[in-house]
Parts: sequence; structure tokens; C-alpha cells
Amino acid sequence: TVWRQLVRAADSVSNNLGEADNPSSSADFIHKIRLTLREARESTLCLETLRLSRLDHHAGVLELEDEANQLCAIFAKIALNVAHRLDREKMAAKPLKN
Repeated sequence: TVWRQLVRAADSVSNNLGEADNPSSSADFIHKIRLTLREARESTLCLETLRLSRLDHHAGVLELEDEANQLCAIFAKIALNVAHRLDREKMAAKPLKN
């Protein structure tokens, strides 16, 4: 059911975020944050499905959907910022060619 999928995805967000807190490398961190983002997006889609199909019976689903969207934006920005930082570090480490 949609409820079961929402619980699974939302639980996965917190688990992946916990894993991202102890990465083996910056690339591992980016990977785990992207997994977190994917599960947060899935949670958002489940909440949207509940709202649109009127399966929610709760006034708070719209607020939860908004909060999930905000978390998606945060996770996406974190992933982009770290990826850009890694790119800059790689460029700085390359020797200049004459």
C-alpha cells in the first residue's frame, strides 16, 4: 500500500542520512546523500499520492509534503555543493601544462 511504501521510504531517509554522517570518503558521502535524496523524493511522491487520492484523512499531509520537498531541496543542495567542491579540488591538483 501507499502507506507502507511511505513508511519504508521515510525510514530509509533517516537510515541513509545516518550512514552519510560517517562516510569513508567524500565520494561515499555524495553517494549516500544522493540515496537519501532519492528516498526523500519517493516519500514526497507517496504523500502526494495520498493527498490526491484522498486516502490521507488527515489535514497534515499537505504540510508533510511541503516539509519533504524542503528536505529534498536541502539534500540536493548538499550533494551539489560537495560535488562542486570535489571538482574544484581535482582541478587545483592538476599540474599546469605549458
